[in-house]
Amino acid sequence: MVKQKGFSLIELMIATALLSMVMFTGYFAYSLYTDKWQKRADHFWQLNQSALGTEAIIRTLEAASVYIVRDQKEQFSILFEGQQTGITLVTNTGLFSNETALINIKAIDQENGLQSLLYSEMPLNNTLLLNYPIEENWQYQHILVNDIAKINFQFYGWETLENAVAGNLDSAELSIGETRVKRRWYTEHNLPNNRLLPNKLALFFENEQQQVTHIQVDLINVSYLDLVRHLRLDV
Repeated sequence: MVKQKGFSLIELMIATALLSMVMFTGYFAYSLYTDKWQKRADHFWQLNQSALGTEAIIRTLEAASVYIVRDQKEQFSILFEGQQTGITLVTNTGLFSNETALINIKAIDQENGLQSLLYSEMPLNNTLLLNYPIEENWQYQHILVNDIAKINFQFYGWETLENAVAGNLDSAELSIGETRVKRRWYTEHNLPNNRLLPNKLALFFENEQQQVTHIQVDLINVSYLDLVRHLRLDV
């Protein structure tokens, strides 16, 4: 008679425990791998979105238009307003309409304490914009960049029409002790105080990893001449 020999309960418990440890180790290693891969993928898409958003911003700013309106003081001014957290202007190439449009790019808060850059667009093909400010009717809105820790718009040029004219009249005679008015960087450009288009615009934004993106765009540098020609009077 052959005696059958099997596994004892202790041997089965040890084998089960070892198998569980192997499975847990494999699952833990796989989780680490997938988590690391997911973080890399998220970082890649975040960088990709940031690059596309940056390209979109540059495209619209390079097509900035000398669009003359009447401001709240009934003065003729070039439509451009800007603060450290956003800008409003007219561009000849909107992102969605691909035509002349009033656009706004500004920082908005996210739930996680960071910020996003929101792009808003109102095409002007069927709209005669004569006065500003107006009640904006944004037909298109899109988030250009997410997860921004810091953001800062800056502007370069003359802050008044009088300074622009005086700074460009090289043949004008200066009084003793008087210096030529020079352009400079500043952080507030609001109608009707600033009636011109800045010569340059700079945008800085920083993500959570402290990676800084710097955009600088040259705008139309003879906008004051267009405004003076429109006014048809001496300033």
